[in-house]
Amino acid sequence: IAAQEDIMIILYDIFFILFSIVYLPYLLIKGKFHKDFFQKFGYIPKDILKLKSPIWIHAVSVGEANLAVKLSEALKEIMPDVPLIVSTTTQTGNDLARKNKNRTIDEVFYYPIDISGIVRWVIKAINPRAYLIVETEIWPNIISQMHLAGVPVFIVNGRISDSSFKNYKRISFVTRRILDSVDSFCMQSEQDAKRIRELGAAPEKVFVTGNLKFDEAASIPGRGSFNKEQLGFKESDNVIIAGSTHYPEEVMLIDMFKRLKEKRNNLKLILAPRHIERNDALKVYCDKSALKYVCFSDVLRGKTFDGIMAEIVLVDTIGNLKALYELATVVFIGGTIADKGGQNPIEAAMWGKPVVFGPNMNNFRQISRFFLENNAACQVRDEEELEVKLAEMVDDPLQQRELSLNAKKVITENTGAITKTIKIIEKVMCV
Repeated sequence: IAAQEDIMIILYDIFFILFSIVYLPYLLIKGKFHKDFFQKFGYIPKDILKLKSPIWIHAVSVGEANLAVKLSEALKEIMPDVPLIVSTTTQTGNDLARKNKNRTIDEVFYYPIDISGIVRWVIKAINPRAYLIVETEIWPNIISQMHLAGVPVFIVNGRISDSSFKNYKRISFVTRRILDSVDSFCMQSEQDAKRIRELGAAPEKVFVTGNLKFDEAASIPGRGSFNKEQLGFKESDNVIIAGSTHYPEEVMLIDMFKRLKEKRNNLKLILAPRHIERNDALKVYCDKSALKYVCFSDVLRGKTFDGIMAEIVLVDTIGNLKALYELATVVFIGGTIADKGGQNPIEAAMWGKPVVFGPNMNNFRQISRFFLENNAACQVRDEEELEVKLAEMVDDPLQQRELSLNAKKVITENTGAITKTIKIIEKVMCV
């Protein structure tokens, strides 16, 4: 079995080397190459090398980066003199983490590609005192090399999706050895804990700490960050916000909004695609639909819309959706009619907004179940049901109030995951 594992690691390294050879020209052709790209190949910024034994938090993209910020705040309270660094995989996650640099995060960089020689060099250069993986990014080489270097490894806010569980089970003889190198698994739910144990995690290392997203969402921006007039709306307007949508949901929602608006003159739409580059196509579609729109980036630049009564706001910026939810009458969670696994409904619910989502909430299975079981959100099966439900909720303030009160209760009852997680980290690190 050991020989099989070694062969798998060698093949894994070869795969990533070949992938890198192809990936670099692809980025150049697509114009996605950026100045910090070579950090992925072990070129660590000098400012990080100057830090003395930092705690390293890895966050893939925007959602995980938000959690990394909350973790950094909690860790700084108990270890104020310990440097904290955050790595990300995506540029959007990197940008978000950098907004918090010099507050609780000392440095931000790109995650190294998981080739054994590269991660060995990076670990030696950084010399971390602990390595925290936000959610469940099981990278074989970096986890194994951290363990060999004597660095405690924690999986925090861990979850195992249905598809990941099936895939990991196929190579369980490899994942078992990797999971042996993890010191503590702080999992979101009993089901996630059960799955990680089935994949080979030692039971005494597995803890159910809850979902950090409940705690993270509690830090909503101050009220009044934005107002309807800034967007070209009236204060009395009802606003549907569709957050983190995917194709073809945006087109579906624009068509749906146009139909709903025929009987509701004061109805508006804020549309925030998960991938902001889709906004150019959406501008064209709004023009074809004869709907007046404004871009949120223009709002941030202080542009006024005197004489322009916008019907749709296209959110073409990153990091503002959370504050915009305050303006909603009802919120649709994107990626749930399109089969993309959904997005986090907590941020909208924290504002006391009624939430609607489609059948595909696999990425937030536990959270969506909590909401539905407590009559704190509505789930629809398809586009037709979504249109009926949005119309019903816009027209029914009593239903809006009931859902929002129930949602706040669910959130209150499920906060505290960060405190539980920090206690486990403290115990292992003997802080």
